[in-house]
Amino acid sequence: MRKRCCLFVLLLALLSPVKTEGDTEVKGEPATPSSDEWTEVEEIISDEITEEEGVLVLNTHNFERALTENKFLLVEFYAPWCGHCKALAPEYVEAAGQLNNESSEIKLAKVDVLKHKQLGSEFRIKSFPTLKFFKESNREAPIEYTGKRNAKGIVSWLKRSIGPSTTFLDSVDEAETFIHSADVVIVGFFKDLEDGSVEVYSEVANDIVEILFALTNNAKVWEMYGVTRNTITMFKKFDEPQTDLVIDDEAGLDKAELNKFIKTNQMELVTEFTEENNLKIFNAKADNHILLFINKTTEEHNQLLENFRRAAAVFRGKVLFVSIDVTGDFEHVLGYFAVKKQDVPTIRLINTEKLKKYKFPYNDLTTENIKNFCQDVIDGNIEVYLKSEDIPEDWDKDPVKVLVGKNFDQVAFDETKNVLVEFYAPWCGHCQELAPIWEQLGEKYKDHENIVIAKIDSTLNEVASVPIKGFPTIKYFPADSERKIVNYEVSRDLETFTTFLDNGGVMPHVDDVEVDDEADEDDEADEDDEADEDLVSEIAFAACKEFANEANDLLQLIAPSLISIININNHYY
Repeated sequence: MRKRCCLFVLLLALLSPVKTEGDTEVKGEPATPSSDEWTEVEEIISDEITEEEGVLVLNTHNFERALTENKFLLVEFYAPWCGHCKALAPEYVEAAGQLNNESSEIKLAKVDVLKHKQLGSEFRIKSFPTLKFFKESNREAPIEYTGKRNAKGIVSWLKRSIGPSTTFLDSVDEAETFIHSADVVIVGFFKDLEDGSVEVYSEVANDIVEILFALTNNAKVWEMYGVTRNTITMFKKFDEPQTDLVIDDEAGLDKAELNKFIKTNQMELVTEFTEENNLKIFNAKADNHILLFINKTTEEHNQLLENFRRAAAVFRGKVLFVSIDVTGDFEHVLGYFAVKKQDVPTIRLINTEKLKKYKFPYNDLTTENIKNFCQDVIDGNIEVYLKSEDIPEDWDKDPVKVLVGKNFDQVAFDETKNVLVEFYAPWCGHCQELAPIWEQLGEKYKDHENIVIAKIDSTLNEVASVPIKGFPTIKYFPADSERKIVNYEVSRDLETFTTFLDNGGVMPHVDDVEVDDEADEDDEADEDDEADEDLVSEIAFAACKEFANEANDLLQLIAPSLISIININNHYY
């Protein structure tokens, strides 16, 4: 899985600031905090199963019994303080009631993860609510719920999960009814139902539970929809009503090609950035994402969206078009792209594979300009955009020089100076601890002829030559013409810094100074996707401990820290 936190999963209505406890290291147990961070409430020793409004209430002791007694079980893992969990609750109860009234084999259940942390750890719960579907008492391989979070969506997804992967259409009436049954449906037109492509089609249908699939070999249905060869057709109630993937007669249906066809075409031409759509954006098969920042309260927004939509039709499958209403709670996205509300409407583009951003070069947001911008990025004719604050008038007034993106190269790569730079984040606890030492270091070398002590806020400034993976990051730029960069990886104290600088940027001998283990455990976003998720979990749970009574949801709690992860990993969702 590519490095995308979802937070664009991604994740993601970030609102009020919060300080995690001491801003301490955020590595540790992958899914849950240490035992001393929990109030252990495991008093129930019976395996009896109770119900609340038709929903089974599960705990560590009765979970296995629930799996044994129920062939199909959807389990919500929640936290009592979580706003999203509270919003889901009435929909979940309604879905449970509908299934119970139908005497369905499917049961709905819930687990309070704060009380029953063992279950949260076992199933690697990293956000709330998380829904997992258990089939045939299989505890080892539950299925992630990917449907809509409302009663209708839950029931539909569950029935689709236990039913046949495809529906056979034997008449035009059946086809019309099926095609109008959902916003997106897929029909496989096959002359021979024993064709090998049918098996491939059925495998994909079995994997993608959130979309309805059907197949037909009925000649009248073929004629009705203008099909003449074996074809996979997507029918939608928006944008293009019918999109075809014609199957090669010799090669047959390719599974990867079919999956790409579905991922590409199931999206609207323009996807609005919302919490519900984050997963779609995360899973979209497009490396280039173009974002239109608009204010929906203005009169011009409809025309701007139409211009954007017309351009999107040209780049379907190449560029994902996303609109963001800046009146919503998306400050983290604005900050990530260095967009101010007074700049709106405006456009940015990001390549999520190469982790590069591009700024719209035109004043007018016309369809033609948008198309030209997309094509220029694809062709490599647009320079990468790096965000930067304006250069402060007094940036070199104090002993510690203040760098921003715009003056970084001029100072750091000055051939006559040896420059030691701290890349920091204002919210980072380690950076705050280092601050007085860094000021002392600046004071010590303020009159030195060729040593400069500097700092740069990496949450507001980007430097192409220095990718940031953790805070604080310290780099040494020696005085020469080769633009060398030396990593500082030993203790962060005044004496060691002094020795390092006086030695011309050479690391002190390991026997002379303690290696800074903390430097390996800073507020860091691990390169591994799973570790990224663990990082979010640790921050989240630490924040929950301090602010649970005031929080509306997890994302609101962890805003500053998650913003840092977004900035580090180049994710906007």
